[in-house]
Amino acid sequence: MTRVIRIATRPSQLAVIQAELVGKRIRELGYATEIVKITTEGDEGIYDLNRKSAFTRRLEVALHEGRADIAVHSLKDLPSERDRQLGIAFPIAGDPADCLVSLKQVDLFTMESGKRVGTSSLRRKALISLYRPDLEVVDLRGNVDTRLRKLSSGQFDAVVLSCEALRRLGTPGYVISRLDPNYFPPAPGQGIIAVEYLDGDEKIKEIVNAISDRTISVRALIEMAFNEMMQGGCHFPAGIYTIIRSFDEIMVKGYYSDGRRHTFSTVKTNDKSFREDLELLTRQLKDQE
Repeated sequence: MTRVIRIATRPSQLAVIQAELVGKRIRELGYATEIVKITTEGDEGIYDLNRKSAFTRRLEVALHEGRADIAVHSLKDLPSERDRQLGIAFPIAGDPADCLVSLKQVDLFTMESGKRVGTSSLRRKALISLYRPDLEVVDLRGNVDTRLRKLSSGQFDAVVLSCEALRRLGTPGYVISRLDPNYFPPAPGQGIIAVEYLDGDEKIKEIVNAISDRTISVRALIEMAFNEMMQGGCHFPAGIYTIIRSFDEIMVKGYYSDGRRHTFSTVKTNDKSFREDLELLTRQLKDQE
């Protein structure tokens, strides 16, 4: 009998779509799949900025308890300190950029002064304050579905979301203005789908490795290392844009704000020595005196 691979995911529409994308890759290898929906603390509205696992921990517990074989996450939701008993792979990625989403044709630089822009990200708030300090930036939490509903109800003039999340959802009826990541660096891991599994399960490890992508993995490892070095998670005012021309020629553009100053810096690296180059990048970003 063919083994059924149980895929743990959050119940939001985007999370389920991402789990199905991974499931499709697994089914192409000849395995059956089953989606296991697990409501996380983040889905329940429980946030703790000092514990950055609100959207991931319960999925990881399901792996340890044997209720699922793999867990599918948005990489940017994973905390920088990971569970060392779990392996990780990166099969799918897309556009890393942020987008300004509205109900009519506007972009960040043509919006009227005083308009309300919704985001809970410190990075997005800092970048908006840099380019458009005359806009009113208002906290906006919840999954993408919730944020779009609040936009549609008129609570905001625009919201900032992940371009790739919007593409995966397929959201007609909204005007989407892409924010160039060269000047609006994304969150580490944005647009990347991560798959976790119990490291001792050799069969699952074989399946996950078969669907993993090397270029995506290099980008993911670079951005995870940056996240760790900046001592972040998804709640810190820093961003990164990784451009992989080849494994020997990788450009990494970083951004950081301490609340007063905004610093951008770039390093050239490769897939072997990127940690050393990232250490230089993070020092340049943090040395704002």
